[in-house]
Amino acid sequence: MAPRIRTVAVESVPARDRSLSAALCTVAGEVGFESESGDDPATPGAFADVLEPVVTAVTLLEGYVSLRLTLMSAAGGLADGGGPAVDRDDAILASDFLHAGAYATLAETPVSDRRRLELYRLLLEGSTTLTQQCLARIDAAEPVAPGERVDTDQRTDPAACADADETVDDRFEVAATLAETAGAIGAATVGASTETRTTLRRYSHAMMTALASQSSATSDDDDPRASAARMLFDPTCQHAVVTDEELAYATPAVERSLERARTALEALVDDAACTDVSSPLGRLERATRVPFHRE
Repeated sequence: MAPRIRTVAVESVPARDRSLSAALCTVAGEVGFESESGDDPATPGAFADVLEPVVTAVTLLEGYVSLRLTLMSAAGGLADGGGPAVDRDDAILASDFLHAGAYATLAETPVSDRRRLELYRLLLEGSTTLTQQCLARIDAAEPVAPGERVDTDQRTDPAACADADETVDDRFEVAATLAETAGAIGAATVGASTETRTTLRRYSHAMMTALASQSSATSDDDDPRASAARMLFDPTCQHAVVTDEELAYATPAVERSLERARTALEALVDDAACTDVSSPLGRLERATRVPFHRE
């Protein structure tokens, strides 16, 4: 790959310690490791080696998504922080490289062939959905020529969505799909049950929906996704959390998403206690209470 293309690819991959998807994948693996024995369990000493390539694959997929979304929103090229535009073809090649790299990295996961096949299946399912969502955004953004008939089966009528969750638009849905894929893959890596995997998928989707939408309204403040990622990665993190009453100033849609995340965790309480705030489940619960900035 040409150096300039490699540079675009590398700069699109997020720092792991600030990536909520990477954090969700990691903690999902911890939850699955603690609560499920599986038929091919990892030993405590090998846990990090098992999860490392999987988390790397998630960050590569996140870089791919970031580039694709930027490409779709750019007009005639990419601009990064006011810097020079990046050639569109270079960005496409870089995103394709990251997409392929996510699959290639899974080959390095030290698990059984059967489990690796399951990881590929989950990644394929997630990346296919992401591609469909990106294509849907392109279709929705295409201008309609004068006199051209709009197919209401393909385009969304704003009036029909009046009662929908106002924070869930296509931007956040792509991020939420990435997050739920990360959670499912992290849990599957250590042989978690289907029930545990589904629970962590729902939690991840709800958390990303809430935090990504809130982040879009607080761009000048600390990104809530990065705050949640730090809390999930670091059991000793003392980042402030807020009470239910203090969460009242978040938008109703954000609060509903956070409540869905907490409800999802309730399915795992019987299998693993979350009273210890440093435990995987304790950190997942605390992450639903990261501070939200007043508007």
